[in-house]
Amino acid sequence: MKTLRLDGSATSLVFAWETGIPITVYHGKKLPQDIDLDVLVAISERPLPQATLDDNAAISLHPEIGRGFLGHPALIAHRPSSAAPGWAGQFSVSRQETRDCGVTFGLIDAERGLMLDLVVELDPETDVASFSAELVNDGDTPIVIEWLSTPVVAPPQQFSQYLAFHGRWCAEFAIERQAIPLGLTKRENRRGRTSHEAFPGTILLNASTDEDSGQCLGLHLGWSGNHRMVLERLATGDVQLQMGVLLFSGEGTLAPGERMTTPTLYVAHSDTGLNALSQKFHAHVRKHIIRFPEPEKPRPVTVNTWEAIYFDHRHDRLTALADAAADAGVERFVLDDGWFRGRNDDTSSLGDWYPDPGKYPDGLQPIADYVRARGMEFGLWVEPEMVNQQSELYQNHPDWVLGLGNYPRLTGRNQLVLDIANPNVSEYLFERLSSLVSAHDIAYLKWDMNRDLVLPGDSAGRASIYRQTGALYALLDRLGAAFPKLEIESCASGGGRIDYEILKRTHRFWTSDSNDSVERARIQTGFSYFLPPEVMGAHIGPAWSHTSGRGLHAGFRALVASYGHMGIEADLTRMTDEDRVIMREAIARHKQDRHIWHTGRYYRIRTVDDSLIGAQSVAADQSAARLVLMQLDRPRSTVPPRIRVPGLDPDLMYRVRLETKTETVATANRRFDNPLYADGFALTGRALGAVGIGLPALYAQTGLAIAIDAVDATA
Repeated sequence: MKTLRLDGSATSLVFAWETGIPITVYHGKKLPQDIDLDVLVAISERPLPQATLDDNAAISLHPEIGRGFLGHPALIAHRPSSAAPGWAGQFSVSRQETRDCGVTFGLIDAERGLMLDLVVELDPETDVASFSAELVNDGDTPIVIEWLSTPVVAPPQQFSQYLAFHGRWCAEFAIERQAIPLGLTKRENRRGRTSHEAFPGTILLNASTDEDSGQCLGLHLGWSGNHRMVLERLATGDVQLQMGVLLFSGEGTLAPGERMTTPTLYVAHSDTGLNALSQKFHAHVRKHIIRFPEPEKPRPVTVNTWEAIYFDHRHDRLTALADAAADAGVERFVLDDGWFRGRNDDTSSLGDWYPDPGKYPDGLQPIADYVRARGMEFGLWVEPEMVNQQSELYQNHPDWVLGLGNYPRLTGRNQLVLDIANPNVSEYLFERLSSLVSAHDIAYLKWDMNRDLVLPGDSAGRASIYRQTGALYALLDRLGAAFPKLEIESCASGGGRIDYEILKRTHRFWTSDSNDSVERARIQTGFSYFLPPEVMGAHIGPAWSHTSGRGLHAGFRALVASYGHMGIEADLTRMTDEDRVIMREAIARHKQDRHIWHTGRYYRIRTVDDSLIGAQSVAADQSAARLVLMQLDRPRSTVPPRIRVPGLDPDLMYRVRLETKTETVATANRRFDNPLYADGFALTGRALGAVGIGLPALYAQTGLAIAIDAVDATA
């Protein structure tokens, strides 16, 4: 047996193989440097039970039908016109390319005319492993790929449960904790974008694993189109997890010499609970995924005009909103839908990306200049991938939309989808977007995508989701190269396109179209398992949410938005004086604290009351922490549980003080003689982690923000 070991700061990966496909012998807590890998392989030797094949090998990085694997194979393919149909075979290792932090296993199957590279990297700082595969058709006839998995993850049998991330519009990142059943569990997304319904990620764990203890293994596929997850427990007890692109018929056809590369699968392990797992993913996003044009620039507080004005783009309304935003401390003003030619509702004009001459007789420059004169950046909403039938673009180029022959085209939000894999379409979009950005010095684009893709055929009738996703990446890459200081938000009816691959080309997510703070707090909790708060768009919505019908106090709305990338999605000009003061103070507090939220180690706070949840961030040097607590529904008890504070330096003394409490917290308490309500108190990090902080009584939809600072840091 040959062996190979990769080490991170706290994680080890060990592979073993003879001539066949390597297996993962170990993926977990970092092993001692002097461990004998041959012994590790030997003690992993498996028994040969009765009534089985004579080779009872463990699941490899690429399990094959041709080697007797009876579960879901990593490759499903065939050659439609060949004497060698290629539906099964056996790969063997032909080369091994080892790097400091990774390895490429080069495999070959000469009988089938296929070459396969399995690529593994383990980041030495973040402990996140990256897995990808590349298949080359080395034969002389086309081969049809129906399924190609990333290198397969085969974790130990100790994982008995998994977290499924699902949802819908305005309810993204819902979580179900489920047992891993015997047999095959398959989760698929056919919506043409990452989707609200099936985030491409999962976490394997034990029944005893919680936020702060226990083993867990997190996986996320960086891909913004159709995808599939296969989770299988075999009769042997073995578990495998495959992830990859869900291909429509014909999308995976490779001509001789062509290749297909899977998206990257990101995998992290923790033996100290889910918070530690998320911190590894957050660190990896910060180091390798997100590419801010100015890395040291604080994330600007944003006002977005949509829920303030909708399609009413009168100049006096916009300038009044800009004045109110500047007075509140906003740093970026984003002009949402309704600015372009003929756009007065959602039935027309998508694709005609020119300022409306009635609303903007002198173009966008006057409002852009006004916004900048008030000290804010100017941003603009666009939805480049879409077109309305009532538009000049569609009338001139009806052949530019996705569809299938003479079948009726199915609209969503009154719109069709442009075939951006068509070079003429992508060229038009690049010309329009680049003209707008350069003409008006636009600092930020809110890039929306408001419908699923159905009957996604190109002009030749070929299924085109796979190519459409690649064309989107290419268009964003081209725009980013032309305007290196431009920031882009990924929005897709809220959180319909959230993944690592789109984040390599954008700088922020619109987490959800729901600005109902109760729903948002839950959505933001689910989001945090894989993504850090600085890319989580979190806005203060109107007093009454237009997506849920719920009314909430201004203080609670501001509190829930305070620990992400903060903004306002409401009409500041129509707020009461009292609410405007709350907005101003919340934004000032966010500016003071955002460095801790956006660079620190993030913790989810769970309590015995499922409706009392929290978010906490500890500065990288442990000099400070910020804590937000939210009582979403009626409390389970009249006295809240104490909140233990993780992640502090146990030997440092910290001063704890109340930053803010929402409006009705005071009325919930006849008396609360806790020093938290006075000048605060001081305890060591060890005491705060063990004993915690006592809270006042809380009504539903109330909460607190607490500051924790090392005494030396504030002296």
